[in-house]
Amino acid sequence: MKRRDYIIFSSINWSTHWQLHHHLVTSIINSGGNVLFVENTGVRPPRIQDFGRIIDRIKSRLRSNHGFRRIDSQLTLFSPIFFPFPYRKEFIFLNTMFISKSIEKWTRAANFQEFVCISFLPTPVIQEVIKYINPKLVVYYCADDMSRTLLNSSKLKNYENRFFQDSDIIFTTSHKIYNRALKFSNFVHNIPSGIDADKFLSNDESLAIPTDVENISHPIIGYVGAISEVFDQKLVLGLAKKLPHANILLVGPKYTNISDLEGVKNIIILGERVHDLMPSYISNFDVAIIPYIINDSTDSVYSCKLNEYLAMGKAVVSTNLLEVRIFNKKNADVIGIGLDSSDFFEKVKWFINNKQACSTGDFRDIRINISKENTWDKRFLKIEEIINKSISSKSDGNTDWRSNFSKIYYHYTVLRLFRRKVVFLVFLVFLVFYTPLFWFLGDFLVVKDFPHKSDAIVVFSGDGEVDYRNSSYQKRALDAIKFYNGGYARNIILSSGREQTISEVKIIKLFLVSNGIPGSSIHILDKYPSSTYQNIEMVSDILDKKNINSILFVTSPYHSLRSVLIWNKYRPDLKITAPKIIDTHSQNIQWNMDLGKIRVIIYEYMAIVYNWVLGRI
Repeated sequence: MKRRDYIIFSSINWSTHWQLHHHLVTSIINSGGNVLFVENTGVRPPRIQDFGRIIDRIKSRLRSNHGFRRIDSQLTLFSPIFFPFPYRKEFIFLNTMFISKSIEKWTRAANFQEFVCISFLPTPVIQEVIKYINPKLVVYYCADDMSRTLLNSSKLKNYENRFFQDSDIIFTTSHKIYNRALKFSNFVHNIPSGIDADKFLSNDESLAIPTDVENISHPIIGYVGAISEVFDQKLVLGLAKKLPHANILLVGPKYTNISDLEGVKNIIILGERVHDLMPSYISNFDVAIIPYIINDSTDSVYSCKLNEYLAMGKAVVSTNLLEVRIFNKKNADVIGIGLDSSDFFEKVKWFINNKQACSTGDFRDIRINISKENTWDKRFLKIEEIINKSISSKSDGNTDWRSNFSKIYYHYTVLRLFRRKVVFLVFLVFLVFYTPLFWFLGDFLVVKDFPHKSDAIVVFSGDGEVDYRNSSYQKRALDAIKFYNGGYARNIILSSGREQTISEVKIIKLFLVSNGIPGSSIHILDKYPSSTYQNIEMVSDILDKKNINSILFVTSPYHSLRSVLIWNKYRPDLKITAPKIIDTHSQNIQWNMDLGKIRVIIYEYMAIVYNWVLGRI
């Protein structure tokens, strides 16, 4: 059989405790297939408690090559960076482009051909990405009713209904989800989670006792798995009180506040442990429990631990979950089901009191044999058979017309979006370069005071150009000459913006002298400031030494507003006039702008904000 490549869009991160997703990937790899595992892109905006996961995602990203990280020869992880707003149209579009382009490049580089997409997420972004990368087959593996945990569940549910319709195949893990999916598709298969046969179907007598369990006295009532909001803490507390002679052992990650459980003498909380060690822990249980709260969400859950417990031959007591009831009906009531809390306590107590009879012989063999029918190997053989049959059907031209129509429609939709992007870019270029937009923005930066008689003319030469024939310098020098000859001031102070081999201010001085300005009236700042603020500081020292209380300030037009604002903050006692100078805008509105001026205008606005933040303005 041809090797099959898979892209899996996961609802969890790879580093999360072992779940169905990991089992599926392992089975694919064991069958010879290759997997690109796309880590969770979320079904809701992030919350404060998600901060740890965000940090993990950033760390994973940093360890990767553009988000891709190879785990082994057949498994690659992709940790996409995305905008965490899954239902906003603008972010759907951006996230789709970011993620799909990355995956497209990777599939070409990795020689992924005719791959199958299996998604655990029904979000709009993932649906759009799948359409973009155009897989051989689209599978929606609906493992949870995620909408139950959302405040605004209708959005996700609507997208999920659409995904039910658009997917080639739907796999569900519970009868409740299966029945809902059947309303939208004829290609639905209920395939709940299974067990790793090599890991759990072993002789528990040969397993080493974990060191953190060695000193715990029997009987042990055990639980493995996540401690989340569906974990019935009240039930477990009642069990601990009802059976004080028994120890309750909890093995798994904590996703909710469990302070009520902590400190209870006969409740031992070990926290998360490596999944490979789970058989060693379960082997020490006298009774294994599934203490989940009964609600709509848990009625949609088929718990992995159900078959893991049975594979180890353990007596199991569960709360009255829908999937457990269905399982029990098919398997001769092999599991004890507590109809309420009192019944739950009594069934656990009965198994403890009859431990010898219930944990050996026929009872044990029955449980193990049932679990053998629920291994991941058998589950995946069925999954693979369904996928291959569906691909074969599509290859024979028997594809449902809706699928082809959707792809054609999406193709033209993408083209339409592309055209929109081109139109938007053309419009943006026109707006920036061929409308007065930046003229208006730039004009706000130009101070146009009427000149007043002052003690001195202060000229900032500015940008480090050393040729006095440069038009900007000439214009500033000409303005200084105009104001001097007009009798507005008898002193000119020249300041350089940058250190040069030949100081620009000396060149400007030569230009002024050649135009009739006495050299004795021209003063030069010999220091080279690194910023406008430092320039003002240095020139201010000269002004104090010469007892100058008012100035005509000459600088480049776009630089004038920022400079005057800093002058006013630094020297509120100084009278500053920034007169309208030659190098300024035309009185008429300019309908075009070159890139250099646009860059200067943007820089000046940023510089104003920067100086405001520093308290200089």
